[in-house]
Amino acid sequence: MGKRAKGTILFASNHQSWMDILLIGGATGASFVSKETVRNWPIAGWLATMVGTIYIANSDRRAAGAQAERIRQALTASTSVAFFPEGKLDNGTLQPFRPALFGAVIPPVDHIAVQPVALDYGEHSEDLIWPSGTHAATNARQVFARRGVENVTIHLLDPIEIDENSHRKDVAEQCQSAIADALGQKIDRELA
Repeated sequence: MGKRAKGTILFASNHQSWMDILLIGGATGASFVSKETVRNWPIAGWLATMVGTIYIANSDRRAAGAQAERIRQALTASTSVAFFPEGKLDNGTLQPFRPALFGAVIPPVDHIAVQPVALDYGEHSEDLIWPSGTHAATNARQVFARRGVENVTIHLLDPIEIDENSHRKDVAEQCQSAIADALGQKIDRELA
């Protein structure tokens, strides 16, 4: 639902499954930000590297400024980038957005906007999402063993224009609010 914004975009989405990457990548053509450990995963790590994934050490909050700068460099080079500001799987319930990586577009870069993306796995979401603590291969086997086809709704929401008055925390809150509204969820602003 909705349209991909034109030009180079920073996409911010809720995170429920390893399938999120396939869905958002297919809908936007963006490169992704991923935790460093994914680089070493069999097959998935190789594929992620081949499509230009920007790897970050998400456990090192002191490195957030340098990580945002790496994303900014990709955006400046006309590469759209997608990331999951929750910083982890959300088990179907929207988690607080971490604002650090929104710093990639603050101060503004060449009219680059932020487009929130809400992924809705629908009425069978409990069968499709990747529960925290479950091994990726185990979850993939469970998903592929399901019979039939399920629809996932990708809400490409209205882009948020960035200007000289924008602040990364405000942009994070705007994205989270837009995604929560699209999913019909309330927001818990407390970081876990």
